[in-house]
Amino acid sequence: MPIFQIFTNVPKASLPDGFVGKCSDVWGGLIGKPKQYTYVNVLPDQMMAFGGTQEPCALVLAGNIGKFGKDENKGYTEKLTELLGSIGVAKNRMYVVFEDLPAENVGHDGTTFPFMKL
Repeated sequence: MPIFQIFTNVPKASLPDGFVGKCSDVWGGLIGKPKQYTYVNVLPDQMMAFGGTQEPCALVLAGNIGKFGKDENKGYTEKLTELLGSIGVAKNRMYVVFEDLPAENVGHDGTTFPFMKL
């Protein structure tokens, strides 16, 4: 159950058509989870500053049940940096925050993941 949120000051009008779908494909593909469980939320037009300026910047929150570690996160960051670069955010103007979510703390379809038949 990959969760992927982008907060950015890039204007909505500057995002290419299909950007949310592309995010879903990229994050779901990286984390190796079915698209049916991938949640994506892109929040453009945010009032944000990074490094004291309001040039294009972003905060990415990436959560999942497992699949995180030092080497994995480095690889994910490289790919997500490329993704955000496609909307004009420089690699030194974003943070990517990973959160490994315990399955028992994630609910879906009236239950939690340990009780789901996947």
